[in-house]
Amino acid sequence: MLATRAAPFDSEDYLFELKWDGIRALAAIEDYRWRLWGRHGSDYTERYPELEILRRLPAGIVIDGELAVLKNGRADFPALLRRHQRSCSSALGAVDQRMPIHYVVFDLLFEQGRSLLQRPLRERRERLRELVGRAGDHLLSYSDGVVGCGCDFFAQVVAGGHEGVMGKHLAGTYRPGQRSPVWKKIKPRQILPCVIVGYRLGPNGVRSMLVAAVRDGVLKYVAEVSRGFTAQAQAELTQRLRSRPRLHAVVACPTRACWVEPELYCRIRFQEWTRHGRLRHPVFDGWFAPRGGSEPQCPC
Repeated sequence: MLATRAAPFDSEDYLFELKWDGIRALAAIEDYRWRLWGRHGSDYTERYPELEILRRLPAGIVIDGELAVLKNGRADFPALLRRHQRSCSSALGAVDQRMPIHYVVFDLLFEQGRSLLQRPLRERRERLRELVGRAGDHLLSYSDGVVGCGCDFFAQVVAGGHEGVMGKHLAGTYRPGQRSPVWKKIKPRQILPCVIVGYRLGPNGVRSMLVAAVRDGVLKYVAEVSRGFTAQAQAELTQRLRSRPRLHAVVACPTRACWVEPELYCRIRFQEWTRHGRLRHPVFDGWFAPRGGSEPQCPC
């Protein structure tokens, strides 16, 4: 089940919980065996042997949750990706043992082999809380939340450095594979003015563009952007960029591209800065006209 985007809101009909910055995964327990898999069916079971603690749960259940590496109570997504890329068949190394995977669960889909998909969220979660409490292991945790006070909860979550909030209708059913308005993802929106330094072509014109911003007083590459283009914006972008060719890139970039003079500015919407100084989940948000012809600045 997938969520739709929303702005912060209050409602006594909704539960608000942390949006854990991790990798979504379902788990099934049958006859003391367990299995863990991702959104596209990839089997994660051997990749995370420490989650064998799932065998403590009763047989016949399927749960939904998020795999995360937690540091000081916050999810560390880059650390999770480093761990996620390990060989499925290799033993846990010293580094893996220092950053064990937590499975933060938030929904119960089957119990004793019976489907709970049509039961209200409130009922599914109450039963899930009981099951997790009986397992009694810190690597398996229940994603708690608050009811009603979505705006205040969102402000607290963002101030604490978390990714955002999920709002879920307490009477909602579980709809596998569907993006439903009864689940809402609420994330802070950051906008950065950038200058376009290059582009890559696709069958319909510009497929992606490479953008830069000023960091520590120096213009640096920050992202390759391939989302957010309407057909009209893509056509306009192709025309405007092709008229500004440049032999070499104005800044160091990690990939080959068609380089352009740094004359076109745009707004980029993104989730956060990575530790390597790149924009995470960049999206084109429209054109930007800098005042006084100055380069776009980085708020860091």
